[in-house]
This record gives sequence, structure tokens and C-alpha cells, in this order.
Amino acid sequence: MDIGVPLRDLGKVEVGPLIKVMEGLTEEDWTGNTFRQDAVAATAHSATDNIMMKTEWHPSASTSGLQHFEDLISVWATQTGRDPAPYLPIAREDTDIWPVYTMPDWLRFKEVLEPVVDQALAPLKRPRGVVTRLALVRLRGGATIAPHVDAHAMAAKAHRIHVSLSSTPSVEYKIDGRKFTMDLGHAYDFNNRVRHSVKNKGRGHRMNLFIDYYPEPGMVFRNPLDTAVPLMAPPTPRIN
Repeated sequence: MDIGVPLRDLGKVEVGPLIKVMEGLTEEDWTGNTFRQDAVAATAHSATDNIMMKTEWHPSASTSGLQHFEDLISVWATQTGRDPAPYLPIAREDTDIWPVYTMPDWLRFKEVLEPVVDQALAPLKRPRGVVTRLALVRLRGGATIAPHVDAHAMAAKAHRIHVSLSSTPSVEYKIDGRKFTMDLGHAYDFNNRVRHSVKNKGRGHRMNLFIDYYPEPGMVFRNPLDTAVPLMAPPTPRIN
């Protein structure tokens, strides 16, 4: 969302319990599931490792020609020699723009993530607001996210929140021509509708929690004549 400034500090968040859990993560935890990099993320974000817990998706965002998110996962899993079942979404929440899918890893991290998300979103909270993306994201030491603008439909409506989970002063964010750093344990409203990039100049990994938050979704209208379902997997249960 274009928030009118490059970056806004939303304040300090208690991230200790989450960081403790993250300290126990293995390399396999970070790199074992490449679905986001392979099939969802824009090219600029392929430089990151991530653990994805929520994402919005629509066929218009994909060049695969597939009409259902479940089929996209099934094709990706088959092509990479995986059983699709452990990767399929566990819930679907419809919005007036795109549906939002909750992924299996949410159950693993829910206990420590919910308090962090609640604190980070407190300044922006609205009665009908929806978290449309949620992921733990790691930018390796020496890696760079090239300059880009997030241009997908939800980016115009949802706040992009970064919660800093590592003390990495060597990580430089460049947003709309200005340079910024992030403090450990702070939440930031990040303007992803202007040109931005990230450069990790140090050896340590930068770890952030990404939260996309759509504060004022419109009414959802479903076509009663649309009876299409995924071809390769069961449809995801709706929660709204």
C-alpha cells in the first residue's frame, strides 16, 4: 500500500518467544519448501528463504493457466517429486479482491505468532481487516533483493508490515530513493508501492516476519453458477 511515506515505525513488539522458536529452526525448515519461490513469489523475492503461512492467490497472478490454487500446488509438488498432501492449504478466506489461503505451517507457529501479529497490527486494526500474507522470511548474508515495485492487485490495498527478528544493522533498505535500517523487535509499515530494494551487506542472515494486512475489504459476492472445483485435490474449506 502507498502510505504516503517510505517507512513508518509502528513501535516495539515482544518477539522474544518467536525468536526462541526460530533459533531452533534447521536449514531444512528454511529451504525444504520452495513452493513460494518456485510458483508464487515475484522474481525479485526469489533471493529469500521463507516459511509461508498465509498467501493470497488468483489465477490472474499466475502464468500457469491453472484456475485453482490447489492444482498449482499439486502440479508443483508432482514436478518436484513431492507428495502434494502436506502442502495443500487448510483454510480459505474470500475477499473482494483475491482469496486468502492458510497454509499448514500456520498450525506449527500459531502459538508464538498470534501475539506478535496482534501487537504489530494494533495501530492499523479494523473490525473487518484480513491478514492476506504471513511469512517468516530470511535474506541470507550477502544477498540482495533487486529494485522493484509490488504491482499485484492486493498490494494497492494491503499494508506490508515488516517485523524485524534479527539484529542486522548491515542490512540496508532503499525505499523511494532513501536509505533505512530496521531495529530488532520493531514493526514497520513499509511502502511497497514505490521502488524499493534490500541489500544485506553482512554475513549474518536477516530474518523478518512479513504481514500483509487488508484493513477495509469490501463485500464478497459469489457467483452461484460457479461450481468449478480443483481437478487434482479437494477444495479448501472456506472460513467465511
